[in-house]
Amino acid sequence: MSSEQQILNLIGKYTHYMDQADFEKVGELFINGKIISPGSSMEGKEGVASQLKKNLQVYPDGTLRTAHITTNIVLDIQEEKNEATAVSYLTIFQQDRERGLALQPIAVGRYHDIFKQTNDTWHFSVRELIITLAGDLSHHAMPGTIDPESIENNG
Repeated sequence: MSSEQQILNLIGKYTHYMDQADFEKVGELFINGKIISPGSSMEGKEGVASQLKKNLQVYPDGTLRTAHITTNIVLDIQEEKNEATAVSYLTIFQQDRERGLALQPIAVGRYHDIFKQTNDTWHFSVRELIITLAGDLSHHAMPGTIDPESIENNG
């Protein structure tokens, strides 16, 4: 599989695992990496998985009731350095009928990613999340985990 396809698969796996609330698998994507998001940083498999469990609301169906959409991926692969970078857009949609949240975008932003290649396998090194527009996050994040000011000053 090409380097480009491996990296695109990592980006895709992240969104699928997040929407399924499979935080262990998200953590596995960051065994040698970290996520930087507004007001927090999580590192390594256990650090990422435990922080996501603590910060996000999982519904009785075992999901976040979200759809993380990643688009406009600009990928720069530097094979000779075993490194790649990507910038992409993120839109998160959510619906919670039981508590009156109609299907809507709840956040828009960008990912700034750094990937490293080890033994012909690509992995996340750093994923920085920058939220530029925030909607109703009350059905997504646990109360008190997101500081609206950190989002407003992040874009």
